[in-house]
Amino acid sequence: MKMEKQLVTGWAGVVVLLTSLRLVGTNPTTYGWFGGLAVLTVVLVAWQITRVLASWRGDNLTVKATWWLVWRHWWRWGLAMAWLTLLTLPFGLWGLSSRLLVRLRLPVTLINFVGLHRHVLGGIAIMGYLVLAIAGGYYLPRFLRRIAPYPLPPCQKGWWRSGWWGIGGGFLGLFTAELLVGVAWWSGSRLPESFGRPMTVGLAFLIWTVLSTVGVWLFIGVLRLAGGQPAAFGSPWRLPDWRLLILLILTGGLNAWQAVNQQPQFMATAIISHRGVDAGHGVQNTLGALRHVSKQRPAYVEMDLHETKDRHWVVLHDENLQQLTQRSVTPHDLTLKQLQRLVVRENGYRDHLVGWETYLRAAEAKHQRLLVEMKTTPQDTPHMIQRFASQYGQRLIHDHDAVHSLDYRVVTRLKQKVPRLPVGYITPFNWVSPRSVPADFYSFQRISLSQEFILAAAQQRINTYVWTPDTSVAMARMWALGTNGQITNEASRLRWVVHQPVATQRWAVLQNFVLSYI
Repeated sequence: MKMEKQLVTGWAGVVVLLTSLRLVGTNPTTYGWFGGLAVLTVVLVAWQITRVLASWRGDNLTVKATWWLVWRHWWRWGLAMAWLTLLTLPFGLWGLSSRLLVRLRLPVTLINFVGLHRHVLGGIAIMGYLVLAIAGGYYLPRFLRRIAPYPLPPCQKGWWRSGWWGIGGGFLGLFTAELLVGVAWWSGSRLPESFGRPMTVGLAFLIWTVLSTVGVWLFIGVLRLAGGQPAAFGSPWRLPDWRLLILLILTGGLNAWQAVNQQPQFMATAIISHRGVDAGHGVQNTLGALRHVSKQRPAYVEMDLHETKDRHWVVLHDENLQQLTQRSVTPHDLTLKQLQRLVVRENGYRDHLVGWETYLRAAEAKHQRLLVEMKTTPQDTPHMIQRFASQYGQRLIHDHDAVHSLDYRVVTRLKQKVPRLPVGYITPFNWVSPRSVPADFYSFQRISLSQEFILAAAQQRINTYVWTPDTSVAMARMWALGTNGQITNEASRLRWVVHQPVATQRWAVLQNFVLSYI
């Protein structure tokens, strides 16, 4: 019984430290405290696993003996924790993934190289991840046997069942968490506003409890692969000592309160039409689509520019025209006049490609602000960006337009040439500190976006836009994260979402909380 209490105490300590990491990690500028807590958490996890391995034989190691065993295998623990971190980083990592990545400072040249070659590098990363996962799964039981204080018993018959139980428990926990999110959605429009925030905190606490229990359950299942006896862990459903129970309740309450009250949330949201289209009316980046969407007066119409063969610019997103014109040519293969004669088809509409000067004049006539995305290719002429800045920089400033790009060289060159022009950086995925790539604003990719990245930009007093939420669920989630604007193909739907009472959208806070774990 004493051994079991000590094991429960260890699990409680791990949960408390992980919760502390989550709370400290909400401030993207705290490096010292966050790093210290991370190291302490790794050491405690190593300590706890060592005690668990000893308990499989019914032995109770002394504090001194446990420390000595952890120190003896310090380099093995380092490799194991690095493997575990890399393997779980694409997922929630107990809600710590974004808190780690938002602190990652890398050279601008490396970040830009990864962004411009993301498709090739992404494929390599996926293959490397699979190799890492398979190799780690093969060596993990051997690692546990190597660091065990005593020879472990052979794997039990049917050891593989623990893996299936773990997977089943994970899905059950996720289903339960989503069920609680559904409760928040159902009650949002039925309860008075005064009940909304306390109920959201309570549901967040229940979600935290479910996911924490499942996390320990999965961890125990992994350890069983080395041949451990499940009885040595104690039942995961048995209540610990009342003092530990109070401690876990307090940490869970703090975690839930932070998730519900972390700022920014539900900010005023700028509606930005992606490629100038709303609900499929018209062909992207054409005058017909611009005329339709400008009637709704979005904050910006986002559109794209490519350089042509004769050093002009055409309003076009894709580098190849196969999808819109069924012709496998690029803008650099044709002059602007040749491109303007091409018919493009999309969403049941047909239109013509249009030159940048014509599109800009049409937007100015309708007093419609533009968010211009500058596309770059290896075929671009030298000093293309400087030439664009000289010809259109002051005009864009006068029109209150803005420019952004996936190529950070565009950001730096435009700011050097036209300092007063708002220029933003588009992140293909969110994996480094925004401070690594200074810009006037950021256009964050939606799938990997978290509140920490938005908070990091807000601390620099910089706006954040997100691309491209098109469903009501995605829009509500991004609104709950506190984005300053959303670049969407469904501008009218976004307008409806952000005009809903905040009380009816608090479920999105809980949904973001769940997704931060997984």
